[in-house]
Amino acid sequence: DFLKSKAYSMINITGLSMGMAAVILFTLWVQNELSMERFHEKAERIYVMYNRDISPEGYRWAWANTPKILAPTLKTDYPEVEDAVRFTNTNFLLTVGEKKLNVRGAFTDSSFFNVFTFPLMHGDAKKALADEHSIVLTEKFAKTLFGNDEAMGKMIRVDSSHNATVTGVLKDLPNNTLFQFDYLLPWTYLDQLGENDTYWGNNSTKTYTLLKPGASQQVF
Repeated sequence: DFLKSKAYSMINITGLSMGMAAVILFTLWVQNELSMERFHEKAERIYVMYNRDISPEGYRWAWANTPKILAPTLKTDYPEVEDAVRFTNTNFLLTVGEKKLNVRGAFTDSSFFNVFTFPLMHGDAKKALADEHSIVLTEKFAKTLFGNDEAMGKMIRVDSSHNATVTGVLKDLPNNTLFQFDYLLPWTYLDQLGENDTYWGNNSTKTYTLLKPGASQQVF
């Protein structure tokens, strides 16, 4: 009886421990989901732009890819808009000496750091993406490329055709962000590649809009 009672106790304790662990993990997951992108200082004024259409069958549907021309148009034509940036992921072969790495990066506008709070450890947030020959690295990726050496000012070969200078190193991305990249390239580099366009039918990038303080979302 003693052994049987002890076995039942162990089963109950194990079950209770597993249940508590599951509740704790679920709570942490929910907290992480609810905090997604909430760390940005201007989060309450940032909006993701969506396309909306009606299918031939009459169904309404929306998607987050927008034309490249949308962001600059919002900045010039809508007084409620403080800023607007484009963001599109890319994947280039980056070369430093004998190191050749193919990792995920992104193109974005020079005011990306004005809209989003991704702190730079080194570099000027207002100027880091101002030049088409610049590149910004995450802290982890900078160490991958340069080890413990200083990354700022170093040259990186991009896709065997373009030399970029490291103008910023930012803190590694937090877990509660949807952004995924190891490096950022300036949007102006797309002009050099001949891949920028003003065609309203080319829905190929994400657009993020920062409204002015006190601006009405409904009016906008």
